[in-house]
Parts: sequence; C-alpha cells; structure tokens
Amino acid sequence: MSGPAASVVIPTRDKADSLRLVLTCLARQVGPRSHEIVVVDDGSTDTTADVVAAAAERLPVRTVQGPRAGRAAARNAGAAAARGGLLLFLDDDILLPPTALAAHVTEHSAGEPACVHGPVRELPGARRLLATEPHELLPDPHAAAMSGRFGRTVANALETLVTRMAEGELDLVAPWLTCIGANTSMPYGLWERSGGYDEAFGTTWGCEDLELGLRLWSSGAGMRLAPAAPGVHLTHERADRWEQHTVNLTRFTQKHPVPAVRALPELLGPSGNTRRYVEAVRILEESTLP
Repeated sequence: MSGPAASVVIPTRDKADSLRLVLTCLARQVGPRSHEIVVVDDGSTDTTADVVAAAAERLPVRTVQGPRAGRAAARNAGAAAARGGLLLFLDDDILLPPTALAAHVTEHSAGEPACVHGPVRELPGARRLLATEPHELLPDPHAAAMSGRFGRTVANALETLVTRMAEGELDLVAPWLTCIGANTSMPYGLWERSGGYDEAFGTTWGCEDLELGLRLWSSGAGMRLAPAAPGVHLTHERADRWEQHTVNLTRFTQKHPVPAVRALPELLGPSGNTRRYVEAVRILEESTLP
C-alpha cells in the first residue's frame, strides 16, 4: 500500500490530559519522517477534539470516529483507516522517548513479518504527573515520568515475563504474550491477514491483544522486543478491572484451551507471578502428554 511509512493508531475516550502528553512525545520523535497519527475517538465527551486540533498544528495527526464497541473494534477502525505500511498500536496513556518510532521501524527492517513490542513500565504516581502544569513536563514528558519526580516506575508481571523470555532467563513458554497492545507494531499486511483484533471481546477490558498475538504466532509471525522503544504507562484506577478481565480471560480460554492460555490466571491479576505461571504451563503440558 502507498502512503506514509508508519501509522500510529491511538484509540481514546475521555482521556484528554494523558493524550496531550502522548502527542507531545510523538512530536519529539527523531524518525521516520514519513508517518501519520490516527486518533480513534471512541465517543469522547471531554476536550479530546481540542487536544487533537492543537496537535495537528505540529503533527500529521487526524481523527477517525470509533465504533464505541470496545478496544478491539477501536483498534481495528484505526488500522483500517491507516495509510502506512507499518502499524504502531499505542494506548492513549503511554509516553514514549524520542527514539521509539524509529526503533519500531528498525525492528521490522529484516523483512520477517513480526509483532514488535516496546517494553512498558507502570508509573503508579501518574496522578501527580497529570496534575502538574503541562509546561513543567516539557520538553520531554517521558523523561519527566522516568526522572523519579513522581515516584518509581515498575514492570508488571506480564512485562517482566516477556522481557525475561526474550533474554533467555525464563523458558519460552508463550512467545505470543509479546503482543501487548499498549505499545506494539506490526506490518499492515500482517494485521489485515490475521483478521485483526477479535471484536467479540466487546467493551469489557482485557486479553484482546494477547489473543491476537496467539493467532499471529500460530500463523508463523515472529515476536520481538524493541528495547529502544520503552513506554511509560500513566497508571490509573479501574474499579472493576479484574472482574472485567476475568470475563475476557474466560472467553480467551474457551477459544484457545491450550496450556499457556489456561495458566494465565497465574500471571494476569493483582498477584500475578512470572515463575508461577511458567511452572503452571509446564504442569498443564505434562498432564496432556499421552
């Protein structure tokens, strides 16, 4: 397909304050020059439209209207509207360093169709950062988030597992977990051939990105990390987060009842543990042997 080299797809709804910082980070990218940003406004009632309009004065950004049918549907809508040969799916609360977009592009230069993830760390003190005057976070909100001014950043169990598998510290039990949708890229053609994110996950939260990862991996796609594209997640509360997650995890398990999916309760959740998950996968695999 013709058009820009890369399209950054950002689904959003009523998170104007964090989206403003995300777009500020994208304005500082060192490359590639030929890229676009597609913001999928999934029914915002805050100042999101104003934030995007202001960013458009310095960025190649445009808005498409989301279907209001959940994150999978919003990501698919953004990808379908994209003109770039490479899709970078980025959440509306992920801050990137200036090297990130170029790092994603570089990881795809080998030619092997792959899903590439930039490691993400949580910022539990994100409320303090968002309460700070925007100009005080300039010129680099990502650097401000990593500075320690707002507390330490931490890696959750899923990110820790993906990194340790890539570095060989843990068994490669589920490479497809690399497809964490908050900061993940893939060729447009790979997304298109896969059928995209499963929109049947609906408006409940969680697992639609990992389920796509499993399908991509099963079809022969590679899974890689982009260490030069580390993101910071502006951690926020979701009152029924784990209740929603359980619903989607159940759907995921019913669709793909393999050991690495069945063991996910040991990894995903407030008490998730990487080594406990790896051990659970091993036990389940052994129990299925003839």
